[in-house]
Amino acid sequence: MNVALAGLLLAAAGQAMAGPITLSASAPAQFGKDNIKFTAQTQDSYSLHLEQAGLVSGTLQTLGTGTALPSIDISSAYLLKSDGVTRVDFTESKAGNWNSGLNWVEQWSLAPVSLSAGDWTLVVVEQGWGSKHYSAYQGGLSLVPISNSNKVPEPQMAVLSLTALAAMGLVLRKRRKA
Repeated sequence: MNVALAGLLLAAAGQAMAGPITLSASAPAQFGKDNIKFTAQTQDSYSLHLEQAGLVSGTLQTLGTGTALPSIDISSAYLLKSDGVTRVDFTESKAGNWNSGLNWVEQWSLAPVSLSAGDWTLVVVEQGWGSKHYSAYQGGLSLVPISNSNKVPEPQMAVLSLTALAAMGLVLRKRRKA
């Protein structure tokens, strides 16, 4: 019974920021988790909605409190499309050697990648190692819309454009005759 209660307290000690994240070109998205001490490996999930297709990039970093270095090991971070198949991984750009028993600042990044609009899940897999100080992680995502200039025009737009060109041609022809 006490072991189960201790597990619940440990799980409650570090809560991820709640609520779905909406990512649009005008509003970068922020995410994070505070108050992490010693925990088993935990998978934090954030619901993410992309309002439009575009290039998505992001960062993720561990943080300590005060002058203490973070004691949190992130083993992976990725975006997973609602289809359950499409997965885009963050890359660890700054890491430490956890086998040496020291605390480290970790940094992860997501290079700009083309993602479709819709629902995604942001997943961060982490384990807290701190016994004296709390640790945290925070990150952000940004979206740059994909240009519409590469798209093939719809048939209605082509018909409208041809009609406008024909009307301009008739006007020019009448001016020449007059």
